[in-house]
Amino acid sequence: MKSTQLAALLLVSLLPMAACKSHETDNAADTATSVQNSATAPADQTSQSTSGAVTQTTEHEIAGTSNANDLNPVKAQTMIDDVTIGHKVVDGTIPQADQGDDFAPGQPIYITMKVADTPATSKIKVAWYGPGDTKVSDEEKSVPRGAKYLSFSQTKTASWAKGDYRAEVWIGDEKVNTQHFNITDKSKAGK
Repeated sequence: MKSTQLAALLLVSLLPMAACKSHETDNAADTATSVQNSATAPADQTSQSTSGAVTQTTEHEIAGTSNANDLNPVKAQTMIDDVTIGHKVVDGTIPQADQGDDFAPGQPIYITMKVADTPATSKIKVAWYGPGDTKVSDEEKSVPRGAKYLSFSQTKTASWAKGDYRAEVWIGDEKVNTQHFNITDKSKAGK
C-alpha cells in the first residue's frame, strides 16, 4: 500500500470521529445556553399571584405558557380533589347517604370539593350546562384561607327542564372535573 493510499484511508476513518466531536461541542453550547436561559426565565408563568393563588378562571384552554392565565394541567389537577355531587352538605362535604345524581325540578343540587392543596384566594368556577349544551348558570368563588372544602349549589332549579346536565369545575384555564346529573321525575329523584 502506498503512503498516499494509507493517508487517505486514515483520513476517511478519522472523519466520523471529528464530526462527533463537533456535535458534542454544539450540545455543550446548547446545554450552557439552556441553563443560562432557565436561570433568567420566570419559574412559573401562570395566573398565580406571588402567594401562589390562581387569580382568574376561564372555561377555555389557553395555549402556551407566556399567557398570565395559563395553568399547568398537572398542577391544576393536584389542587382540587374529591369532587362530589349530591343533595345535602354536612361539614363541607356530602355524606355518602346524600350523594346522588338524580334530582327533581326545584330540588337543590350541591357540589363539594377538597381544596386543602389549593392556595388561599385562588378562584374556582363551576359552570352548569343543561340539555343541548345550554349553559344554565355559573358561579366563581375564592378559596378562603385555611379552607379544606368548598361547596357550590344551584337552588333555583324549578324551571330546569328534565334531561341530562353537567357541572364543570375549573381552576385557571383548566377543567379539572365534570359531574354528570339528571333532572327527572320526583319519584326517581334522590338517588
